[in-house]
Amino acid sequence: MIEIQPVTLREAQFLIGMSEKDINRAIDRGEVEKISEPEEDMPVHGVGKGRRRVRKIGLSELLFLALEKQMHADLTPTGRRKLYQAFKKNEAKARTVSFGPFKANITEIQRNFLSKYKKLLDAKKNILEEDGADPVIKGTGISAYRVAALAQGQTIKEIKADYPTLTEEQIESAIAYTEAYPKPGRPYPVRSFRRAAGALAEMGIFDAIETGAESAKE
Repeated sequence: MIEIQPVTLREAQFLIGMSEKDINRAIDRGEVEKISEPEEDMPVHGVGKGRRRVRKIGLSELLFLALEKQMHADLTPTGRRKLYQAFKKNEAKARTVSFGPFKANITEIQRNFLSKYKKLLDAKKNILEEDGADPVIKGTGISAYRVAALAQGQTIKEIKADYPTLTEEQIESAIAYTEAYPKPGRPYPVRSFRRAAGALAEMGIFDAIETGAESAKE
Protein backbone atom coordinates (compact mmCIF):
# COMPACT_ATOMS: atom_id res chain seq x y z
CA MET A 1 0.00 0.00 0.00
CA ILE A 2 1.45 3.33 -1.05
CA GLU A 3 1.60 5.93 1.70
CA ILE A 4 0.35 9.22 0.26
CA GLN A 5 2.51 12.15 1.34
CA PRO A 6 1.42 15.82 1.23
CA VAL A 7 2.15 17.37 -2.16
CA THR A 8 2.90 20.85 -3.43
CA LEU A 9 0.18 22.69 -5.32
CA ARG A 10 2.04 22.25 -8.59
CA GLU A 11 2.15 18.51 -7.98
CA ALA A 12 -1.54 18.61 -7.04
CA GLN A 13 -2.28 20.24 -10.39
CA PHE A 14 -0.73 17.22 -12.12
CA LEU A 15 -2.51 14.72 -9.87
CA ILE A 16 -6.09 15.98 -10.08
CA GLY A 17 -6.14 18.15 -13.21
CA MET A 18 -7.07 21.33 -11.35
CA SER A 19 -5.01 24.46 -11.97
CA GLU A 20 -2.56 25.61 -9.33
CA LYS A 21 -4.34 28.98 -9.34
CA ASP A 22 -7.72 27.40 -8.56
CA ILE A 23 -6.22 25.27 -5.78
CA ASN A 24 -4.65 28.38 -4.25
CA ARG A 25 -8.01 30.11 -4.50
CA ALA A 26 -9.74 27.24 -2.70
CA ILE A 27 -7.19 27.51 0.13
CA ASP A 28 -7.53 31.29 0.37
CA ARG A 29 -11.33 30.97 0.53
CA GLY A 30 -11.02 28.48 3.37
CA GLU A 31 -12.58 25.62 1.38
CA VAL A 32 -9.63 23.33 2.14
CA GLU A 33 -6.83 23.39 4.67
CA LYS A 34 -3.22 23.73 3.68
CA ILE A 35 -0.24 22.22 5.43
CA SER A 36 2.09 24.99 6.57
CA GLU A 37 5.65 24.28 5.59
CA PRO A 38 8.75 26.17 6.77
CA GLU A 39 10.91 27.88 4.19
CA GLU A 40 13.03 25.41 2.29
CA ASP A 41 15.37 25.26 -0.67
CA MET A 42 13.24 24.60 -3.73
CA PRO A 43 14.61 23.92 -7.22
CA VAL A 44 14.04 26.68 -9.76
CA HIS A 45 14.69 24.86 -13.02
CA GLY A 46 17.38 26.45 -15.13
CA VAL A 47 18.38 28.81 -12.31
CA GLY A 48 19.25 26.82 -9.20
CA LYS A 49 17.55 26.89 -5.84
CA GLY A 50 15.76 29.57 -3.88
CA ARG A 51 14.27 29.64 -0.40
CA ARG A 52 10.52 30.01 -0.24
CA ARG A 53 7.57 28.88 1.82
CA VAL A 54 5.72 26.03 0.16
CA ARG A 55 2.02 25.32 0.35
CA LYS A 56 1.08 21.64 0.45
CA ILE A 57 -2.17 19.70 0.73
CA GLY A 58 -2.96 16.17 1.84
CA LEU A 59 -4.95 13.23 0.53
CA SER A 60 -8.36 14.34 1.88
CA GLU A 61 -7.94 17.73 0.22
CA LEU A 62 -6.82 16.22 -3.07
CA LEU A 63 -9.76 13.82 -3.35
CA PHE A 64 -12.22 16.46 -2.21
CA LEU A 65 -11.01 18.92 -4.87
CA ALA A 66 -11.11 16.20 -7.55
CA LEU A 67 -14.76 15.46 -6.75
CA GLU A 68 -15.69 19.10 -6.21
CA LYS A 69 -14.28 19.92 -9.65
CA GLN A 70 -16.74 17.47 -11.19
CA MET A 71 -19.71 18.67 -9.14
CA HIS A 72 -18.93 22.36 -8.74
CA ALA A 73 -22.12 23.60 -10.43
CA ASP A 74 -24.29 21.35 -8.24
CA LEU A 75 -22.83 22.29 -4.85
CA THR A 76 -23.66 25.32 -2.72
CA PRO A 77 -20.94 26.86 -0.50
CA THR A 78 -22.54 25.06 2.46
CA GLY A 79 -22.58 21.82 0.50
CA ARG A 80 -18.87 22.17 -0.29
CA ARG A 81 -18.02 22.66 3.38
CA LYS A 82 -20.04 19.60 4.38
CA LEU A 83 -18.52 17.52 1.61
CA TYR A 84 -15.01 18.50 2.70
CA GLN A 85 -15.76 17.61 6.32
CA ALA A 86 -17.09 14.24 5.14
CA PHE A 87 -13.75 13.58 3.42
CA LYS A 88 -11.85 14.62 6.55
CA LYS A 89 -14.00 12.38 8.73
CA ASN A 90 -13.50 9.35 6.51
CA GLU A 91 -9.81 10.15 6.07
CA ALA A 92 -10.38 9.69 2.32
CA LYS A 93 -10.17 5.89 2.63
CA ALA A 94 -13.82 4.92 2.18
CA ARG A 95 -15.21 4.03 -1.24
CA THR A 96 -18.13 6.39 -0.72
CA VAL A 97 -18.48 9.79 0.90
CA SER A 98 -21.77 11.15 2.19
CA PHE A 99 -23.47 13.87 4.20
CA GLY A 100 -27.21 14.12 4.76
CA PRO A 101 -28.99 12.60 1.75
CA PHE A 102 -25.93 13.13 -0.49
CA LYS A 103 -23.80 10.10 -1.29
CA ALA A 104 -21.08 9.70 -3.91
CA ASN A 105 -18.95 6.76 -4.99
CA ILE A 106 -15.33 7.92 -5.20
CA THR A 107 -13.72 4.63 -6.28
CA GLU A 108 -12.88 5.91 -9.77
CA ILE A 109 -11.48 9.16 -8.40
CA GLN A 110 -9.29 7.19 -5.98
CA ARG A 111 -8.14 4.85 -8.77
CA ASN A 112 -7.25 7.71 -11.13
CA PHE A 113 -5.47 9.59 -8.35
CA LEU A 114 -3.41 6.58 -7.33
CA SER A 115 -2.38 5.95 -10.94
CA LYS A 116 -1.16 9.53 -11.32
CA TYR A 117 0.56 9.44 -7.92
CA LYS A 118 2.54 6.36 -8.95
CA LYS A 119 3.59 8.15 -12.14
CA LEU A 120 4.75 11.12 -10.05
CA LEU A 121 6.81 8.85 -7.77
CA ASP A 122 8.38 7.15 -10.79
CA ALA A 123 9.18 10.53 -12.33
CA LYS A 124 10.92 11.68 -9.16
CA LYS A 125 12.86 8.42 -9.04
CA ASN A 126 13.97 8.49 -12.68
CA ILE A 127 14.69 12.21 -13.16
CA LEU A 128 17.73 13.96 -11.72
CA GLU A 129 17.51 17.67 -10.91
CA GLU A 130 20.70 19.68 -11.31
CA ASP A 131 21.25 23.25 -10.13
CA GLY A 132 21.29 25.72 -13.02
CA ALA A 133 20.53 23.10 -15.68
CA ASP A 134 17.70 21.10 -17.18
CA PRO A 135 16.63 18.04 -15.16
CA VAL A 136 17.97 14.93 -16.87
CA ILE A 137 16.95 11.29 -17.11
CA LYS A 138 19.14 9.45 -14.61
CA GLY A 139 22.12 7.66 -16.07
CA THR A 140 21.80 9.32 -19.48
CA GLY A 141 22.44 13.06 -19.32
CA ILE A 142 19.45 13.52 -21.66
CA SER A 143 17.14 16.43 -20.85
CA ALA A 144 13.76 15.30 -19.55
CA TYR A 145 12.17 18.43 -21.02
CA ARG A 146 13.58 17.73 -24.47
CA VAL A 147 12.23 14.17 -24.49
CA ALA A 148 8.82 15.29 -23.19
CA ALA A 149 8.62 17.93 -25.92
CA LEU A 150 9.21 15.27 -28.58
CA ALA A 151 6.24 13.30 -27.19
CA GLN A 152 3.97 16.10 -28.42
CA GLY A 153 4.96 15.47 -32.04
CA GLN A 154 6.29 11.92 -32.12
CA THR A 155 5.28 8.49 -30.90
CA ILE A 156 7.10 6.65 -28.11
CA LYS A 157 8.49 4.29 -30.76
CA GLU A 158 9.92 7.22 -32.74
CA ILE A 159 11.48 8.75 -29.62
CA LYS A 160 13.13 5.40 -28.81
CA ALA A 161 14.51 5.33 -32.36
CA ASP A 162 16.00 8.79 -31.82
CA TYR A 163 17.31 7.85 -28.35
CA PRO A 164 18.00 4.08 -28.48
CA THR A 165 19.36 3.97 -24.92
CA LEU A 166 16.08 5.14 -23.39
CA THR A 167 13.44 2.75 -22.13
CA GLU A 168 9.71 3.34 -22.43
CA GLU A 169 9.55 3.81 -18.64
CA GLN A 170 12.19 6.55 -18.80
CA ILE A 171 10.32 8.34 -21.58
CA GLU A 172 7.04 8.16 -19.68
CA SER A 173 8.76 9.48 -16.55
CA ALA A 174 10.12 12.43 -18.53
CA ILE A 175 6.61 13.19 -19.79
CA ALA A 176 5.06 12.94 -16.30
CA TYR A 177 7.86 15.03 -14.77
CA THR A 178 7.34 17.79 -17.32
CA GLU A 179 3.59 17.82 -16.69
CA ALA A 180 4.20 18.16 -12.94
CA TYR A 181 7.10 20.62 -13.22
CA PRO A 182 6.72 22.53 -16.52
CA LYS A 183 9.75 23.94 -18.28
CA PRO A 184 10.08 27.72 -17.85
CA GLY A 185 10.84 29.84 -20.89
CA ARG A 186 10.93 28.76 -24.50
CA PRO A 187 9.83 25.16 -25.13
CA TYR A 188 11.92 22.62 -27.01
CA PRO A 189 10.95 21.52 -30.56
CA VAL A 190 8.33 18.79 -30.82
CA ARG A 191 10.33 16.91 -33.47
CA SER A 192 13.96 15.84 -33.44
CA PHE A 193 16.33 17.56 -35.85
CA ARG A 194 16.76 14.33 -37.82
CA ARG A 195 13.01 13.90 -38.32
CA ALA A 196 12.42 17.58 -39.05
CA ALA A 197 15.20 17.52 -41.66
CA GLY A 198 13.78 14.32 -43.13
CA ALA A 199 10.36 15.90 -43.47
CA LEU A 200 11.86 18.90 -45.27
CA ALA A 201 13.77 16.59 -47.59
CA GLU A 202 10.56 14.74 -48.48
CA MET A 203 8.98 18.08 -49.36
CA GLY A 204 11.88 18.78 -51.75
CA ILE A 205 13.03 21.87 -49.84
CA PHE A 206 16.72 20.99 -50.12
CA ASP A 207 16.38 20.24 -53.86
CA ALA A 208 14.82 23.66 -54.37
CA ILE A 209 17.66 25.33 -52.46
CA GLU A 210 20.27 23.44 -54.50
CA THR A 211 18.54 24.36 -57.77
CA GLY A 212 18.39 27.98 -56.75
CA ALA A 213 22.06 28.01 -55.87
CA GLU A 214 23.00 26.53 -59.27
CA SER A 215 20.86 29.09 -61.05
CA ALA A 216 22.58 31.88 -59.18
CA LYS A 217 25.98 30.62 -60.35
CA GLU A 218 24.86 30.78 -63.99
